[in-house]
Amino acid sequence: MFLADLQSRVRIALTTTLVDEWTLLAPSAGTSRPSERTISFHLGWALRGTVEGTWDLDADYDRSGMVLEDSVRFDGVTHRPPHLIVHRRGRLGPEHNLLLVELTADAAAAAPGSADLRAARSVQQRFGYRYAVLLDLRLDDADDATTHVVPHWQWSTLEEGPVTDGPVPVYSPEVLTDVVARARRAGL
Repeated sequence: MFLADLQSRVRIALTTTLVDEWTLLAPSAGTSRPSERTISFHLGWALRGTVEGTWDLDADYDRSGMVLEDSVRFDGVTHRPPHLIVHRRGRLGPEHNLLLVELTADAAAAAPGSADLRAARSVQQRFGYRYAVLLDLRLDDADDATTHVVPHWQWSTLEEGPVTDGPVPVYSPEVLTDVVARARRAGL
């Protein structure tokens, strides 16, 4: 699968997640932001329908049993698996490890090192994921009445590293306006 094809599939899954799960992101749904784990589950659920059935899709998956060196751990010294992966369970190498997704609700408010493409890149290289993406929703719920989301992502390929120098918008401004309007209507 090519990068552009995979990006389209992740964009479709993100759109589906935003529209179908808008109330999850809304301030009225609770007293705190939704966790990355919860958002990743819903993103994975939507992504499942866009990838071939030969791929397994798992959130918070850690079955390697390996003690990982600090350079390939997320969140510093704590051990946390990637938020979402597309792979073939029990098999190793780039032909069986397609995508690693690291997600943050808002990188600006995240713990230091937790929303970092370098950490995702280390895990990508260690386990041979063809692609890795850091997806930052840039969720702003400071206004109690509304939620604002401006998703950005930064992709990396196993062979060439980061595709862009920094995060770039997932949607054009016009498309984002349409997606958010659809999400708000659906969430009523």
